[in-house]
Amino acid sequence: MISIYNEILDEIKPSDERRSEVLEFSDEIKDIITTYAKGVGVDIKCYLVGSVAKKTSLKNKADIDIFMAFNTSYSDDELKDYGLDFGRHCINTLGGTSEIRYASHPYITGFINGFEIDFVPCYDIEDASNIKSAVDRTIHHTKYIKSHITDTEADEVLLLKKFMRSVNTYGANFKVSGFSGYLCELLIAHYHSFDAVIDAAANMWSYGFEIDLEDYGTCCNFKDPFIVIDPVDKNRNVAAALTLQKYNEFIMAARNYQSNPCREFFTDRNVNTTAGEISEIFTNRATKCYILSVDVPDLPDDVIYPQIDKTTKSFKRVSEMYDFNVIKSGYYMKDNTVFMIFEYEVDELSNIKIHNGPKLSDKINCENFKNKYPDAYIRGDKLINLSERKYTTVVDMINSIVKKENISILKLGKNIKKEILKDYKLFNVFEFIDSAEDEDLRNLYLYLNENYNIER
Repeated sequence: MISIYNEILDEIKPSDERRSEVLEFSDEIKDIITTYAKGVGVDIKCYLVGSVAKKTSLKNKADIDIFMAFNTSYSDDELKDYGLDFGRHCINTLGGTSEIRYASHPYITGFINGFEIDFVPCYDIEDASNIKSAVDRTIHHTKYIKSHITDTEADEVLLLKKFMRSVNTYGANFKVSGFSGYLCELLIAHYHSFDAVIDAAANMWSYGFEIDLEDYGTCCNFKDPFIVIDPVDKNRNVAAALTLQKYNEFIMAARNYQSNPCREFFTDRNVNTTAGEISEIFTNRATKCYILSVDVPDLPDDVIYPQIDKTTKSFKRVSEMYDFNVIKSGYYMKDNTVFMIFEYEVDELSNIKIHNGPKLSDKINCENFKNKYPDAYIRGDKLINLSERKYTTVVDMINSIVKKENISILKLGKNIKKEILKDYKLFNVFEFIDSAEDEDLRNLYLYLNENYNIER
């Protein structure tokens, strides 16, 4: 596989010329900021951090992270205001455009000469366990990786990142909830090669697997699916954002790769499907599937996706509360519209249902139940009553619970609640397929074939 790995690296590794260009541009940015800061009486240190600094950035990922480290004597408000001002000055000086983004505090992003540059203010902390904001660790992360992996191992990180991207387990953002870039780097620092990570995942990893590079002995403080202690902060699990789903998907992808170690595992899979194919699958499943769509505001992924997830789970919970069993659910975003998929066992129920009452040995509650339901009768050792259902069809249920007077039964993301009260659309899956665009069909195919990305 060595020759294949070299071929892959030729495709995914930035050239030496490109890397020199990025480093020179980063130095120019740092000089502009430090000079401007000194001119307004602020002494800061500027660092190039992230994958570019660590030689673990993939080709065509021209993202530059510039961290501006302030003395801890500055207040949070001063940090925020100076950080935005310094970043904006640099962007304007270089003729770029900018936008404000948010993490633990606001920061500014510039788009200059084809580069995307994040200007992030942080505190200059000597001990990363005493941080004042989450981003304060980042400089320490960069220093640790640069001192603990070789150039050869940096290439192994690139292979691991590319593999994870292809099997859709890369990215600690909520949309993916997978492995972060820093976590990939620590895995190579521990196992030293891509193949060794794959072998460990395929044959050793299970729920609660622990890695503690500095032997801090703090793994016992965490109950996550995967525990990797941050070498610069013994009280942090780097894998905390990794869900059990994505952890196990990577384990299975590693097993699949060992069974069939082919180049295709480093290539994104394209979904080629048709409306006819999707319709046939749903017809053969004989389930009752509905798709609820609602427009949502243009918000960062890590803001809107948790709301979508919360909303989808709430619809599932309420559906089952009214006896409509959800076999499977899912969601996807297209532009600024979210599509929530609910696949039911049945979508129509009888007018009545069995309402179980107390056991006959519970005299007081039996009397109360009988007073409330005069037609209640004995079955075995308890009272039961045949009660009229509130909803007999999925369509009636959904259309009713999204009304203003009923919507409190749902636990919705605040932005989604506001929009769903304005307008929404509810489709039977076959109606939806008839007018679906190619992107919709691809998302439905991935919903129906969850192993698609991790198999080759």
